[in-house]
Amino acid sequence: MSPRTPTQKRPTRAQKREANRGRILDAARTVFGAHGYHAATIEEIADEAGLSNGAIYYNFRNKEELFLALLDARLDERLEHTRQTLAAGRGAGSGDRSLHEEALDVTRSFKESREWRLLLLEFVAYAARNPGFAKRFKDHKRRLRTALEELIEQHLSARGITPPIPIDQLAMAITALANGLAVEELSDPGAVSDQLLGDLLTMLLSQRPPRNAKPARER
Repeated sequence: MSPRTPTQKRPTRAQKREANRGRILDAARTVFGAHGYHAATIEEIADEAGLSNGAIYYNFRNKEELFLALLDARLDERLEHTRQTLAAGRGAGSGDRSLHEEALDVTRSFKESREWRLLLLEFVAYAARNPGFAKRFKDHKRRLRTALEELIEQHLSARGITPPIPIDQLAMAITALANGLAVEELSDPGAVSDQLLGDLLTMLLSQRPPRNAKPARER
C-alpha cells in the first residue's frame, strides 16, 4: 500500500459508513438475486461484502430493512433514468419518442433481470402474509407512485394534454401494467414484445392510437 500523501485526508466516520453501506447493498443485490429473499442470510451477504455481520447490523436492523433499502436504491435508479429520458424528449414532436425509449428500457430491464422479478414477487407475497410489515412495503409503493405522478403530470402539462383519468389512478395503472407485463415475461419468455409497453403508454399519455392500430368500430 502506498503511503498517504500530506494532502490526502483520512475518510471520516460518515464516509466510511456510506462506503460500507454501498458495499452491503451491492452484496445484497448479488445474494438475494442468487438465492431469493427467504434463503439468503445475513452471513452470506456479509461474506460477499467482505465485512462482518456486525457491520451489516450497524447499517441495517434486519434483513427486511436491508431489502427495502435495496428496493429504494433500485427505485431511485429507475426514476432518475425516467426523468432524464423524458427531459431529453421535451422538444417539439419528440414526446412519443421519449415515451417509447423509456418503455423500451423498462422492457429490457425486466427481460434481463429475471432474478430480480422473481425476488420482487417473493417479497410481495411475504408482505401480504405479514401485516406488521405490510405498512412499510406500502410506504415504498406510495413513494414510487408519488414520484411517477409528478413525472406524468409534467409530461402531460408540457404538451397541453388533459389526463384521461385522475393522475394518481393513471400512475397506479401504469405501475400495474409494467409489473403485469414483467410477470407475463417471467412465465412465458419472449411473449412480451419490446414495443408493447411503449404503444400502451402512448395511448394512455399522448391521446394517440398506437402504430398500426385499427380504428374502433362505431357503436
